[in-house]
Amino acid sequence: MTRKTLFALFIIAVAAFALSSQTEAWTEVSYTSTWSDELNGEEPETEDALIQVEYDDFTQLYGTWYIWTPSGFTSHGFTPGAEQGRVVINEDGTYLMFHSAWDISEPTEGKWRLAFPREINGEIVTAIILENGVTGSDWAVAPSPSGKIRLLWAMKWSDGSATWVFDSELHK
Repeated sequence: MTRKTLFALFIIAVAAFALSSQTEAWTEVSYTSTWSDELNGEEPETEDALIQVEYDDFTQLYGTWYIWTPSGFTSHGFTPGAEQGRVVINEDGTYLMFHSAWDISEPTEGKWRLAFPREINGEIVTAIILENGVTGSDWAVAPSPSGKIRLLWAMKWSDGSATWVFDSELHK
């Protein structure tokens, strides 16, 4: 048999299988009640709600934060965690950033602002945006769902939006 004949037989077999398969029960429609904010008369406690309450006061993000890159496994094996520098967030709206992973000898200085609602990947967090930080990107100091403070950088898209990418954890 030629390749064309084998390919034609394969297409016929796939089409026959697709036409003979039956719809499974999981495809049936199921109806549920409407969503409610109440759960037995109490407000539900979600991780997002806890983060929002815990870090609602952005002044808790002022001060010196040390950058820690967690350990992990890569294609080269285990890579231990490491200190990567520090971020200093001042009350006067300025910051200093020393990030050794980017091999920059001088600190990056700039202004910070509060994050817009849901600016950090749609999350409900109170975050500080470090404008024009290391590598010219915006960086964010924001709590994570686990409660740790993290450092993220903005990967900008052509439409002006950004995807915030985890860089490291921060600790005082």
